[in-house]
Amino acid sequence: MANMKDIADKANVSIATVSKVLNGIGGISSETTELVLSIADELNYRPNLYARNLKKGQSHSLGIISEDITVFNTPPIIDGIGACCEERNYHYLLENLRLHKLSIDPVIHAAKYNQLTDEAIDLMLSMQVDGIIYLSCHSHKVLAHPLNQNIPFVCAYCSSPSLSIPSLLYNDRKAAYEATGLLVRQGHARIGCVTGSSDSIHMRNRLTGYQEALFENDIPYNPHLTIQGDWHRDSGYQAAEKLLKQNVTAIFCHNDIMAMGIIDYCTKQGVEIGRDLALIGFDNLEISTVCRPTLSTVELPLFDIGHASARILIDKIEGTKEPAIGEIYLDCQIIERESTQLYRKK
Repeated sequence: MANMKDIADKANVSIATVSKVLNGIGGISSETTELVLSIADELNYRPNLYARNLKKGQSHSLGIISEDITVFNTPPIIDGIGACCEERNYHYLLENLRLHKLSIDPVIHAAKYNQLTDEAIDLMLSMQVDGIIYLSCHSHKVLAHPLNQNIPFVCAYCSSPSLSIPSLLYNDRKAAYEATGLLVRQGHARIGCVTGSSDSIHMRNRLTGYQEALFENDIPYNPHLTIQGDWHRDSGYQAAEKLLKQNVTAIFCHNDIMAMGIIDYCTKQGVEIGRDLALIGFDNLEISTVCRPTLSTVELPLFDIGHASARILIDKIEGTKEPAIGEIYLDCQIIERESTQLYRKK
């Protein structure tokens, strides 16, 4: 591989001259600059960015530690990080912990989890990244921080017990409030709710938003119309059977997967979603656009979480703005489709 000395020898100039040309420092004649650049291209010269950045004391690279890149929320968040990096002339390195695939729970398997995160943080530090984004599969408190390493750190889709570390999250409580409010405005009063598992902060936030929307519209909360699921399709099927026996006219479902189970049950029973029963899910998964009828749902600001995480981290690295701290919540968007648009009031 060609280096600056090879270029200098062929151009019959000093290595310092080649360095000035390749680094855009200036002070070199246009003829010499053109000659050096043409020889560099001829020799297929590639700069050693690692060595250059090490010399400057800044790598212009971010480290991303992802709990699992196969979980639905992760790719769009990484895409947002990548877009911001392009805008700010940064690169990123990605480490995948594979927690979901390996069935490792950060709490239940704390020792293994701490080992994996410590190794990932050490790897990022050895690669001289300027800052680290920790990207979670689901919202939880992340205890693995390189607080003693004096490196900027941001949490995405999760939070930190330390207010000094910015945490980018989405407001699913507000989103649940708005989704339930949409059903209320359509004239529904008997609105069922299919929740996720009780150990999830998302479940508690979404249930609270649902209850707040009922309260503010003078609709008494009926606990019999709340059925706990487990985020999986079969639990949606089972919940639909219970709720339809109680004559609900609409259902707010805590995710799109369980909503598919509701559609399965209604199809089997001859209940037409969108006309006989209004239904809204959560997450805006691709399946929500291809099912029949198409599913109204809540879109998470995943790209925006990624972009904001990178922006805040880079601002912190460069010291250009007052550093953000604490939990930062981004709004979701209600996506209305056929499953709520066609309801006929009886």
